Amino acid sequence: MNDTLDHTLRDLDPAVTPADLDTSTDPKARAMLARVVATDPMGSPAPTSSPRLLTRGRLTAVGGGVAAGIAAALVLPGVFGGGSAMAAWTATPYTVSGDRATDAQEKCLDHAQDAAKSTTGRELGFRPVVTEGRGPWTLVYVNDDSSHLAEIRCLFRDGDLAAAGGSTPGPGAQPLPPVPAGSARAALGSVVSSSEESVRIVTGRVGAGVVGLELATEAKGSVTATVTGGYFAAWWPDAPTTEERENASRRGGVKSVTAILQDGSRHNVPLEELTGRTSAQLNTPATGGSARD
Repeated sequence: MNDTLDHTLRDLDPAVTPADLDTSTDPKARAMLARVVATDPMGSPAPTSSPRLLTRGRLTAVGGGVAAGIAAALVLPGVFGGGSAMAAWTATPYTVSGDRATDAQEKCLDHAQDAAKSTTGRELGFRPVVTEGRGPWTLVYVNDDSSHLAEIRCLFRDGDLAAAGGSTPGPGAQPLPPVPAGSARAALGSVVSSSEESVRIVTGRVGAGVVGLELATEAKGSVTATVTGGYFAAWWPDAPTTEERENASRRGGVKSVTAILQDGSRHNVPLEELTGRTSAQLNTPATGGSARD
């Protein structure tokens, strides 16, 4: 993973990176690398370039809990590809299986363990919980299925890693509260943005009896999530954004969420219930956050 990140750092800032700079030994380069893979998401915003991962505190409220988190993020140059790739995105996911699923899961698990060792000093019991396809894209969501829930999300385009991000619990982490039957819990705000477009990713947990989840999004209308084994995941393309815009809203581009139950009935999940935040918190602009190259 370090070799990939070294090349990524060079590509993201070619104007100020001398050709003869050895990022494996240069103190400033190594400091930047360390900041990318192990960051306190509640710290001061860092300078951004495109593309960027805007975390906005998502990593400190995983699944609506109150756990303090440590971020681990990797965004590769040319993350989206735009054009036909995004045009092929679908609001309804399809099942990814066989070699494609296995390859994506193994790559995501490798990144998850690298992130865990960088932030906690040890490996964690990560496992794939959701793997879904939309057009040429594959989203893999892995977590350790613990009460504190360390988690990583990986987005692949045609088998190549485009972006990865997630969190591991910090020293002050508290156990996540159980999800009520017929409901869901998630944090909002995970977005990767370039100068032309952005991608929003939402992952979380569902309560007993929930077999489906639909997100009413600002950018793409109704987006169907993949629900399996008590977890869900969904993502969608959006217009480019900035950290200032994201801080102005804590809704992550989501207007409402509907849970589909085993008996076929539908239950509206208010954003307050989904995120564990009050209406006042959802409507109060954030003042912190982080943006990582």
